[in-house]
Amino acid sequence: MPRLLVRARLRPLAALVGTGVGHAGLAALTAAAMPVLLTPGPVPIRVSAALGLLCGALALGWLRQVERVQAERIGQDYVQEIRSRLVGGALSGRGPSLGVTITRASNDLNSVRNWIALGIAPLAVAVPVVLGTMASLWALAPVLVVPVLIALGALVVALLRLAPATYARSRELRRRRGRLAGHLADTLAATDAIRAAGGVDRETRNVTDLGERVRTAAVDRAGAAGWVRGAAVACSSAALVGVAVAGVLAGSDATTVATALTIVGILGGSISDLGRVVEYRQSYRAARRVLGPALAGATASGGAMSAEGREPTHPRGEEGLSVIGLRVDGVPVPDLAVPAVSRVHVVGSADRVRAVLRVLGGLERPAQGTVRLAGRDLVRIPPEERRRLVGLASPELALERGTVARAVRYRDPGRSDPVEPALAAVGLAERITALPEGPRTRLRAGGEPLDPADRALLHLARATWGSPSLVLVDQVDRHVDAARRRYVRERLAACEAVVVAAADDPWTLGAAPVRWDVGHSGEAFE
Repeated sequence: MPRLLVRARLRPLAALVGTGVGHAGLAALTAAAMPVLLTPGPVPIRVSAALGLLCGALALGWLRQVERVQAERIGQDYVQEIRSRLVGGALSGRGPSLGVTITRASNDLNSVRNWIALGIAPLAVAVPVVLGTMASLWALAPVLVVPVLIALGALVVALLRLAPATYARSRELRRRRGRLAGHLADTLAATDAIRAAGGVDRETRNVTDLGERVRTAAVDRAGAAGWVRGAAVACSSAALVGVAVAGVLAGSDATTVATALTIVGILGGSISDLGRVVEYRQSYRAARRVLGPALAGATASGGAMSAEGREPTHPRGEEGLSVIGLRVDGVPVPDLAVPAVSRVHVVGSADRVRAVLRVLGGLERPAQGTVRLAGRDLVRIPPEERRRLVGLASPELALERGTVARAVRYRDPGRSDPVEPALAAVGLAERITALPEGPRTRLRAGGEPLDPADRALLHLARATWGSPSLVLVDQVDRHVDAARRRYVRERLAACEAVVVAAADDPWTLGAAPVRWDVGHSGEAFE
């Protein structure tokens, strides 16, 4: 898990401690002003004491507001760091899937946020509050400190005994929520198959059963948490009663007892917060069991072929694409060496071809072998540079949310060229113009409102945007009709790059492309 005490979070944490010191100062103010108010004396002095106590009450409310804001700031900053690492790991292929990441972002990260904002933050405030309150009570009468210490000790013992049950029930609730979320994701993904097989009622019952288990676990967890909070409230009330009894038995006057009770009332809020601290701590521990391993393999940014070291030099005299000693899924891939502007028709089983293209496109890291582009190891090229050098057109990949223009520029967003020529080159000019906002139309749900053929051509426009050195094409021609295949052929013919394509018709790539059979071992051949 990330470190909590980093520079960005030190200032709000210091502000939290400052609010605790402010609470302690108000306790001291109460200890000084309350006897003046309750003791007969000059009216102006008693009025001043009353005004001081009133201002102290208003200041107490303001300090609670500041405490809440600073606590939320720390919690959100911490959760944002975890969220970025989880999503980065999922997008790079080195962390959990996006579905699991979404589930963790909604459930586990909420537990983390509660612990930081509503657990650690109140603890940072409680320490100076308790110390200041004790000092104020000691100044009034040392005997008044004893019942407060006893109440706090009893609370600590109770919380230690209740914490294991709270943790166990938090884990069970998290497990059942995760199972329900995963089942919902799989069920919704298979909606058409379920409807076709007449399984709507059956799947609805399954979801209802899983939801009932979640409800039962949530009620059980609430029961354990209720005991924790109840213990805190009981100890807070016991401290008030104990101070009153101790004051009476010690022969303290009514003014001293009333002042002591007011001071303990300031402490009561912090004591009640301790119950929630334990509850949030146990939920956090349950979430940490799954977030910790997930974060260990996740990266904040970068792809599966993130740079392990930069390769600043560009060997002269070596151009084009070379694949040497590559193994994909444990099976060797024939070597390949082609010049800078060439066409390669890759053949083999669909899964095998797609796996090889994923390696060439940087979606997967090769377990063995090297892929060199213009003399540079593709693995060692930084992701920001690699995306400008390599374009991948795979209709199987969903398009991210954003405008059509953003989708075209996605590989090289720094280029300010208009996207209309790129769209026209792949036969999408009329289709995009007909959209409500043209190239500024927002895509959603993987590419809607475009149909599958439009999305395939949009992938091709993105892959060939700018000046890529390597263009990878996965069966784009299969997704478009005969009239639009000429756009695919013309666009690929115009590319001043190495084009490696899986296509039903090798002539889509132009005349006499190199044939690369990745389904067999041995050397590549023409």
